[in-house]
Amino acid sequence: MEKKKIIVLICIILIAIELFMSFIIKIDVEKYTIKNKKISEEFNNFKIVQLSDFHSKGYRNTTEKIISKIKKINPDIIVMTGDMISYDMTETEEFERLVKLLAEIYPIYYIDGNHEHLAEKLAPGEYLYFMSFLKELGVITIKNEYVEIYKGDESINLYGVNIPLDWPSGVYVSKLQLESDYVEKTLPEADTDKFNILLAHNPIFIKQYSKWGADLVLAGHMHGGIVRIPFTNIGLLSPEREIFPRYAAGKFKVNGSTMIVNRGIGASSFNLRIFNNPEITVITLKSK
Repeated sequence: MEKKKIIVLICIILIAIELFMSFIIKIDVEKYTIKNKKISEEFNNFKIVQLSDFHSKGYRNTTEKIISKIKKINPDIIVMTGDMISYDMTETEEFERLVKLLAEIYPIYYIDGNHEHLAEKLAPGEYLYFMSFLKELGVITIKNEYVEIYKGDESINLYGVNIPLDWPSGVYVSKLQLESDYVEKTLPEADTDKFNILLAHNPIFIKQYSKWGADLVLAGHMHGGIVRIPFTNIGLLSPEREIFPRYAAGKFKVNGSTMIVNRGIGASSFNLRIFNNPEITVITLKSK
């Protein structure tokens, strides 16, 4: 009985915090600089905005703030790293408004997250309509392939990988379930002479991404850990219900790769973000 009371008390406290936070919500802009000898002078100061995990509706009516902040940043490109819609494909109007307004100004590159992957299987008609909508806007979707981004005669490579789902549960396969050479078998061979950016919704497979040849990985999925411990870089919970996920948010160096994990700009489970503002990530490339 005491345990139940404690659980109820914790839930009440979390709900109270969430209600309080909803009145002071703001959008965090996290900035990172990436230096690499493969980045040419043409791409020096090339600016990328990363958005992730909008989940169709966003969070607390912050869409206008997001658009306003991105216009002030004025990036060269925007990348959307998955779960921008939710798997049920309902109430997508807010995301459609967001992407339409941004696509009028900036080139946008889009990859699937687990929610798009689920939607493709569970609501194929709606998913195909949604993909057609993105194409009409000029948004480039990348699925297990790559595009070259040019400035003058120089280019960088932008790849996108889909990690398979465990269909009985609807969540991503685990490290043990994924073939050790899955990324190498799925993506084209990395061009080691070019700067290679990999868009990968799930950050936990960073060792495979690095082994394949990613110089920079941009990921999301973790929602910053949903509940973040103030004044730390620690998140409480992953979408797979893992406690204290290692790659909840921020910048990580693994072997020869740098990975940046975006905290997302929406919410799925219980519409909950505690001490965890929505995040726009800005990556500035620097030549050496």
